[in-house]
Amino acid sequence: MDPRIREHAQTIVDHSTSVEAGDNVVVSAPSVAEDLVTAIHELLGDRGANVVAMDANPRFTRAFLRAGDDDYETPEHVLALYEETDVIIRVRGETNATEQSDVPPETNAAYKRAYKPVQGEMLSKRWCLTQYPAKGSAQLAGMSTEAYENFVYDAVTLDWDAQGELQQQLVDILNDGDEVRITSGDETDVTMSIAGNTAINDTAEHNLPGGEVFTAPVKDSVNGEVY
Repeated sequence: MDPRIREHAQTIVDHSTSVEAGDNVVVSAPSVAEDLVTAIHELLGDRGANVVAMDANPRFTRAFLRAGDDDYETPEHVLALYEETDVIIRVRGETNATEQSDVPPETNAAYKRAYKPVQGEMLSKRWCLTQYPAKGSAQLAGMSTEAYENFVYDAVTLDWDAQGELQQQLVDILNDGDEVRITSGDETDVTMSIAGNTAINDTAEHNLPGGEVFTAPVKDSVNGEVY
C-alpha cells in the first residue's frame, strides 16, 4: 500500500475527527477507495472504535432514483443510525463522474429534501469529507492518474498544525480589518466591507484537504468591476 494512503487515513482519524475509544463511526465510501477505507478501518480498530461501513456507489443511487416516483420520505432508519453516531467519515472518488447525469433535476431535488433531516443530524457530529485520487476524478480534472494522485496527497498530507499557524496570520489581518480591496491588472478593482464578520481558519477539521481562510462581505457593500 502506498504509504501516503496510511498517512491520509491517520490525518482523517486523528486530526480531522479525533476518534476515541468507544466512538461509533460511520464510513461511507465508494469501492474505488478500498485501500483508503481499509487503512481507516485498521486505525479505527486500533483506537477501539465501533465502525459501520457503507458503500457509496453512485450506480445504486441512480438505479433507485430512476425507479422512484419523486415521493420520497425521510428514511427514519438512516436518521436513527446517525443519531447514534459520533463520527462520520465520507470519502469521494469517481469511476464515472457523470453516472447520475440522466437523473432528472426535480428527482434529485425531491430526494435531497427528504434527506434534509439526515443531513442536519450528520452535520451536528464530528465529520470529515475527503477525496480519494481515483482515476475517474483524475480524468474529470484533465490530469494523468499519477499527477492527480500527487496533487491530492500533497494537499491532504500537510502538517496541519503548522499550516493552521500560517493561516492564522491571515485570519488575524482580516479580523482586525474592516475593508477588503481586490485588484488585478489595470482594470479589476473591487472593494467590500467585512466589518463585524469573523474570518474562519479551515485546517481540515471537516474538509480534507482544507487550507482555506474565508469570511463574507457585508451585504450590499461590494463595489467595483471585475474583468
